[in-house]
Amino acid sequence: MEFLEWLGRSPLGSWVSENQLVYYGLLSGHAIGMGVVVGIVFMLGARVLGLSKSLPYDVFEQLYRLAWAGFGLNLLTGLFLFAANGRHLIENPPFLLKLTFIALGGLTLWALTRTLAAAPGGLGTGGPASTRAKSITAVMLLLWTAAIISGRIIAYTIKYV
Repeated sequence: MEFLEWLGRSPLGSWVSENQLVYYGLLSGHAIGMGVVVGIVFMLGARVLGLSKSLPYDVFEQLYRLAWAGFGLNLLTGLFLFAANGRHLIENPPFLLKLTFIALGGLTLWALTRTLAAAPGGLGTGGPASTRAKSITAVMLLLWTAAIISGRIIAYTIKYV
């Protein structure tokens, strides 16, 4: 806790917490990054579940770079926001759930891409996904939805600096 107290009082933590333009800019960047990541994840989910059969799987090999960029934006903005208010966030159950859901969502995305790549013909076949891939997808979509919901709840449960 001492480190988090220090971090909140550090030049970085103070800069974020004392400057509304910076704080809301970081929140906006965080939302944009989340939209990119979760948007691509949901597009992949729709394809695996057969809702957009005309979209080839190999499109996602290109979109993964964009998803990583969105994740990088989320990580960077999240670290800045945490620097300003980590001492309260670390004790906030929705924040801890959000981090857990993101980690599990990432693991299921990894498992899904491995499952799709191992399918006969790989990602580019365009055929229907296996039952295993569809099951992983359903769990993945639930986890990313839970991460979004947890993230929104933080705003209503956190003590502000």
